[in-house]
Amino acid sequence: MNRCLQAPEILQLICDQLPNGRNSDRQRLLAVALSCRALLEPALDRLWHTIYSIKPMTSILPGDLWTKERKVGPNATKFTVLGLRRAIQSTDLDRYVAYYAQRIRVVDFGPALNRTFSPEAWRGLELATNWKHGALSPSARKIVWTLTPLKQSVLPKEALDQAFPYFSLFLGPKTTCLHVSFDSGVPIHVASIRSAVNIPLELKELKLKDVGNFPTTFMGNYLKSFSWERLKVLRIANLPADAISHLSTLPLLATIEVWAFRKLSRLYTYSAETDIDNPPDHLAAIPDNAFRALQTLELNGNDIESVEAFVQYLPPKNQLRKFKCVLRSNPPNSRGLRDLIVTIRLHCDIRHLKKITIKGGHGLPAVEERLHVQVDEGINLDPLFVFNLESLTINLPSIAVNLNGQDINDMSDSFPNLRKLKIDTDIHDSRIPLIDHKDFLKLLYDFSCLRKLGLRFNATGITGQEQKPNSTYEQVPTPLEKLWVGDSPIYFPPAAADFFKAHAPKLQGLDIITLQIQGPSPPENTPIMLYHRRWNDVQARIIINATDAA
Repeated sequence: MNRCLQAPEILQLICDQLPNGRNSDRQRLLAVALSCRALLEPALDRLWHTIYSIKPMTSILPGDLWTKERKVGPNATKFTVLGLRRAIQSTDLDRYVAYYAQRIRVVDFGPALNRTFSPEAWRGLELATNWKHGALSPSARKIVWTLTPLKQSVLPKEALDQAFPYFSLFLGPKTTCLHVSFDSGVPIHVASIRSAVNIPLELKELKLKDVGNFPTTFMGNYLKSFSWERLKVLRIANLPADAISHLSTLPLLATIEVWAFRKLSRLYTYSAETDIDNPPDHLAAIPDNAFRALQTLELNGNDIESVEAFVQYLPPKNQLRKFKCVLRSNPPNSRGLRDLIVTIRLHCDIRHLKKITIKGGHGLPAVEERLHVQVDEGINLDPLFVFNLESLTINLPSIAVNLNGQDINDMSDSFPNLRKLKIDTDIHDSRIPLIDHKDFLKLLYDFSCLRKLGLRFNATGITGQEQKPNSTYEQVPTPLEKLWVGDSPIYFPPAAADFFKAHAPKLQGLDIITLQIQGPSPPENTPIMLYHRRWNDVQARIIINATDAA
């Protein structure tokens, strides 16, 4: 028999749903807390759940402690420095520590701060708490400490550096998540992180971002200094190669997210023709317990070779379920993408990998199409067809996969549980796609779970009278809810609107997304702009049809 919730539990659940991010939200929560005795404790718990600055704490401490000085920051924005009028006594903190500090679960000094303590005041708090780590938020589960000029636009660098070491006042034994931005070129930043003994003990999630202009050895040495036995999530920038082997030994590490990592050199160069059927001997030599718990790997880098190099540290028998690669600046060539696909095939377990994403990030430039191209030139996806994927995205503005009919057939046979397929929707390719609306229909009806689809296909032959093809599934209507068409050629929008109404009735007009044109738009009479306008007409017709049906 299920236990009925008592009134205090219900009130707590209600208050937990109230927003507390803005000043107006916090004022509303305070009003709720003061409205009646039954709401006082749950509303205060919510009010103090997350603090974004030192202001909530200073509002509770005695007012005669502080001097206030207004200064002008680097962007001509004023900020407040709280200095000491007298020495802080431990009794000054009694009310705050006993009644409020225990309620804090998140300390997020990520947003732009507009007030800080003077060095003397920070030191006074440390002395008054007897140097106890986490004294100001002993129950905090998450600490976000991003006191660098890159993140803070109001406080000057001098004030940020002075405050940086004192995150230990908030980092307590119950903290399991820590996000820190620092500059390894600033000695006080490095010394503060090294001296925070609580960091490696209970942490389950760690985010380290070195914003320094020049790489140092600190990050690699720091990671290698601890066993990180409870760490499950690591998000890190500028990961050095010599730290990867140590990360592979962490027993619970399930998620790794790396961005802006340094140049890595691939360990091996594979051949699709020889190595897939006869895997090299060194694969068997990689310890099976390397990255034993890893399930999600997201690599954000500048070149595809470094991404491939990281994947080559994985043993073939691993638990990886999700692989994501985002390239930021150096457009890869076809050879680089082919090599990465082969490496994924050799270093990922076909029983576990379910999601592959390879795409360009914001700012990745497109590459001018070559003068001489072959109609069927593209990327061979055969190495991926051994996986039972649920999501496949390959979207690079510099490389066209150029799907063909055999690819569609192979996907139908290999990916019965596919939910998302997105290929070649971010590239402008002058070639007519090798697949057409018949292949599109096969995808719709062969994949009973497909909800998101993006590809270039030849829509010029659509008449609006197409019938459902023979299919393994009797899925009517198909579940498609979002469609990226890129620069797919199309002639007659009314027929296309009827086509989608018949075969993808859940698809809304605004959920058809065309190619995002970078830079100045081409002349309106060019094919790409005509296609763009025709797809917009399809959107409009679907919206009108839906409105009329309602």
